[in-house]
Amino acid sequence: MSYFSEALLYLCFAILTGTFIMRVIPEHRRPQIHIPSWLLLVSALAVPVLEYVPIHDSAVLFAKDTEISYGQMVKSILLDLNNGKAWIWSAVASVGLAFLLGLPSFRNDKHMPKVSLFIMFLLILWLGYASHATSLYGTKGWLVHSAHFLAVTAWIGVLMVSSWFSADSRNWDGFLAWFSPLAIGCMLITFIAGITLMTFTTPQYVNSWMLPYGQMLLLKHLLIAPLLLFAYTNGFGYKKKLKENSSFNPRPWLKAESIIALLLFIVTGALGQQTPPHNVKETLQSVSPSPLFTSLYNGHFSPDLTLKLSIGLDSVLMLAAAIIMIYGLIQMYRENKLLPAFVMGLMTSVFGYFALMFSVG
Repeated sequence: MSYFSEALLYLCFAILTGTFIMRVIPEHRRPQIHIPSWLLLVSALAVPVLEYVPIHDSAVLFAKDTEISYGQMVKSILLDLNNGKAWIWSAVASVGLAFLLGLPSFRNDKHMPKVSLFIMFLLILWLGYASHATSLYGTKGWLVHSAHFLAVTAWIGVLMVSSWFSADSRNWDGFLAWFSPLAIGCMLITFIAGITLMTFTTPQYVNSWMLPYGQMLLLKHLLIAPLLLFAYTNGFGYKKKLKENSSFNPRPWLKAESIIALLLFIVTGALGQQTPPHNVKETLQSVSPSPLFTSLYNGHFSPDLTLKLSIGLDSVLMLAAAIIMIYGLIQMYRENKLLPAFVMGLMTSVFGYFALMFSVG
């Protein structure tokens, strides 16, 4: 349940942030967007509901282990813990945003996107305040996590809204003129903040692959590969493709990119429910090793293992297969064959995963 609630939460943030960013942009520099008002309203109201799920899970778990009632436990979490305090402020802001979105006068006001974006910025800050990084590293963790999530929601949000809710592909050149730099900037922030977060939560990256958290983190990183491939073709190959075929429609390709982003949200949601391995050996005392790892690891498993990467025939073959998939995706884009390109993008991650797992020794 928590896995899906986290993924849905990220999706709601992306839809809201992407919509408000698009509405800030002048109409001649973006495609025409038709997004239902009810979807924005539901997304805003869903934020506090979805953010409450991990609080509920924690309250149920702790209430079972103590003599404190569920209600008292929830009260304690809301008043004493960072994620509880953040939820209160998020609930107030989300309900306030939903109320404003329900007012026709506000929806049609020219300042609506700016006000809404400011509220979304606050919601992102409060989500960061409730993060694991904040509980460990205070303000530094809060800022890094918030920057990471802000960059992701801006990039993926605009991507999703432009691909699924655009009425046509008019003004696409004008759209790419600002979206491509925005996406590149968001990617850079995401990578820098992501690496920094890894130093907080997963200092023993390769060793962490023994754990469910490490496996989810690895899958997340590998899914970034096809996402970047689609981003590259959609951002830089579009003009060339349009010259070759004036009827070329970029929206299906953006939809494919957004589906990969949604898969990334799901994996990230699962990642958020795992125990971060600050020390892998110590974590293995209380957390079982990943079944994926134990099924693929050739050697004898022990909590004292120190994993190292070494090149072997199996890993080289898998890496070669991944490179072939990358080449195939680019070729399929040139031939405007979406489904094979999408499959090849996912297979890039699959072969990349096996290449890394087969190289562990």
